[in-house]
Amino acid sequence: MLAVAISTAGRIGLDYAGATLPYATFYPAVVFAALLGGIPAAIFAAWLSATVVLVGFTDRPDHAEAINLVGFLSTAALIIWLGHLCRGALMELKRSEHARELLLGELRHRVNNQLALFQAIVRSSLSGEDRAKGEAIALRLDAVARANSLAWSDHRLMTLRMLLDVELQPYRASGAVTVDGPDMPLGPEAVRNLALVFHELATNAVKYGALRGQGGRLEVQIAQEGGRGSVAWRELGPHPIEPPGKEGFGTRMIRASLAAIGGSIEQDYRDEGLVCRIRFDAAM
Repeated sequence: MLAVAISTAGRIGLDYAGATLPYATFYPAVVFAALLGGIPAAIFAAWLSATVVLVGFTDRPDHAEAINLVGFLSTAALIIWLGHLCRGALMELKRSEHARELLLGELRHRVNNQLALFQAIVRSSLSGEDRAKGEAIALRLDAVARANSLAWSDHRLMTLRMLLDVELQPYRASGAVTVDGPDMPLGPEAVRNLALVFHELATNAVKYGALRGQGGRLEVQIAQEGGRGSVAWRELGPHPIEPPGKEGFGTRMIRASLAAIGGSIEQDYRDEGLVCRIRFDAAM
C-alpha cells in the first residue's frame, strides 16, 4: 500500500509536468512488493496500481489505454516472477548463513573440548622430571585454545591490541608491561599463530627475562610497515640475560608460527634484555 501511494504521488507529479507515461511510476511498487511480500503482495500491488491509473488518471478508456494496461500487467508479471526468484535466493542465503553459524559453533565447541582433553592427557601422562615439559606443552595448548576463542568469537573484527591484551593481561597489573602504537585488524590465521608467538615470548620473559622478579619492564611497540604488521618487543631487566646456547623448541615454534603468516623474527640478546623485531602479514 505504501509503495503504491508513493507511486501515485509520483504519477500526479508527471501529470503536472505534462508527461504521458501512465504506469511508469508504479513499476517500483510492484518490485518492492515482490521482494518484501512475495507473490500475493506483488499481485495485489499490480492490481491496485492498475485500478488507481484507470480510476484516477483515465478520463475515457480507449484502445491506447487498453494496450497500456496489457503492457503494464505483462511487465508486472515478469517483475513478479523475477522478484520471486530473487526473494527465494535471498531466503536460501539467509538459511545457509544460519546453518553455517550453527556448524561453526559446533566446531568451536568440539575443538576447544579436544584441546582441553589433550591438556589433561599431557598433564596426567608426564611426571617427575618431565612434569615441567608437560606443563609447558599444556600451557601452549591453552594459548591455542584462547586464540581459537578469539578468532571465532562474536567480534567481527579482531585486532592486534586485543590479542596482546589477552596474552599479557596476567603481567600488566603491576605496570611492568606497556603496549603502544596504532592498532590493526588481524585475520584468523594471524590471530592463532601470533597467540603462540606472544605466549612463548611472555613465558620466556617470566622465566628468564625482564618479568622475572621485580624491577623489570616489557615495552611492546606496534607499527605498520608497507602494509605489514610489525611489533617491537623490548625487555628491560635488572640483570643481564644470557643468549641460549642452541635454538630450542620454543624458538623453532615461534619461527614456524610466523612463517605460516609470511612473517619473521629478529632476536637480539643485549645486556639489558631481549629485543625482538617481529614482522607478519596481518590480513592472513
